Amino acid sequence: MARLKNLPQERPLPLASLIKARENQVLSMALAQSDRVQISLFSFADGESVSEEEYFGDTLYLILQGEAVITFDDQKIDLVPEDVLMVPAHKIHAIAGKGRFKMLQITLINEER
Repeated sequence: MARLKNLPQERPLPLASLIKARENQVLSMALAQSDRVQISLFSFADGESVSEEEYFGDTLYLILQGEAVITFDDQKIDLVPEDVLMVPAHKIHAIAGKGRFKMLQITLINEER
């Protein structure tokens, strides 16, 4: 069973404030993880990226701060704050920023790994 973690309980906070940016790093913070769902916050420093990743389930990306680019099938899609994009399971894709950015990633695992 998935349980939420690393979230405020005493008072509401902006989601992007829960993870800090660090120079030359990509940071992640798990908010929930189970056999069927993974929810994480990410913070990318300027110039950082993740290339050619693939997930076993459909993945939702929600940009919280900054701007990002998701690349797949020779296509580049620009994302700005509040933009959301779904990448289907098994679609090889890359994500990079136009400077620092923060995002929420939700992956729904719809098959056995």
